[in-house]
Amino acid sequence: MLASVYLTGDTINDKDGIALARDWKNELRMGSGASYASYAVDWRSFAFNRLESYGFKVVNPLSITYINPSAGKDSREVGVGETNDMRVRRALDLIDQSDALLANLEESNVGVAMEIFYAHRRGKMVTVVGPSPFSPWVLSHSQARFNDIDKAIEYIAEEQPRTAPASWAIQYEAQLSERYEQLPPHGEPDYKFMGGEFPFLVLSPHATAYWHEGEFMEPDSFTGSLSSVINKSSDCHAMISNFCAVADPCWYLETPFRRAITDIVKTGKIGMVMIVLGSSSRETAGIQMTYHGSQSSVCNNYYHMLKNRLAAFEPVLETEMDLQARPLATFLSDELQTPTVVLRLSKRYRMPRLQPELFSKMADTLSAFARSVGEDLLWGQK
Repeated sequence: MLASVYLTGDTINDKDGIALARDWKNELRMGSGASYASYAVDWRSFAFNRLESYGFKVVNPLSITYINPSAGKDSREVGVGETNDMRVRRALDLIDQSDALLANLEESNVGVAMEIFYAHRRGKMVTVVGPSPFSPWVLSHSQARFNDIDKAIEYIAEEQPRTAPASWAIQYEAQLSERYEQLPPHGEPDYKFMGGEFPFLVLSPHATAYWHEGEFMEPDSFTGSLSSVINKSSDCHAMISNFCAVADPCWYLETPFRRAITDIVKTGKIGMVMIVLGSSSRETAGIQMTYHGSQSSVCNNYYHMLKNRLAAFEPVLETEMDLQARPLATFLSDELQTPTVVLRLSKRYRMPRLQPELFSKMADTLSAFARSVGEDLLWGQK
């Protein structure tokens, strides 16, 4: 899985003690001819470039960064219409999606301290940059501390804070399960979108509980976590239900979930969608697949590619139509002209605690498929 690092902290001034370019060797490594001052003013850009060069995905590198002078030092603006509460939930959500946190403590900040505490409690690797001596709280809630941001980044690169798919899914599902039956707070959507680089979209519309034809339905456990793993591993887009849905996103089309999908498909030029669902005990056990959309040779090749890869687990049952997912799949394939695969997985493929190897193998297989198709689609759009 592609390791990701969350950045937090205030801007460093030229006079501060953290050396962003202690000598001109950094200038050669950057290869951009940038001056020391330009990097000293914006440590996030420096860290972003360095971490990316080591192969990390940098989470939230440039948002939630500037201070509104008229509102006080610790008041930050993160977007029109966002409340303080929404800002905090957004930041914690991004930390949850990350493997590590890099914090700049050159200037004390309550928000940064809380993020360090939260990340450490969530099992993330916390690295701190700032002046010595460090507070006992910082010492107790971080793995490493440096006065030089270069050394901090090198430490992260050496440690390679990656999380195994099964462990990531267990951690992610534990957080998601807290919202299984909870309706979204006022003004917040009941879904969560995780962006990627490639025009391939993975959906888990039943990651949380939902209402279908007046009946309360249990969530398809670990489908949302599986989509999250695929997003991290393949760098393709993913979207899951994040709170209890008052209307089944697969069955009813006039939902926020469907409207968001429409925007994502159109703006992201999505070339293929994979809907991941769980199968109930009443259904045929194993792996079930249905296909909706264009019958072009390219799309058929993608479908058979996935079928062949899944055949390594067991024979794949091809059904003519998944009735419960048909409205959403048909909308995607007919209205949005986007080929769509509906994949149903039995419980044994969604049990990372009891069968971590089987879960990880399924996650790796679907991630490899998503990235392969995503790269192909992106190349075709150029």
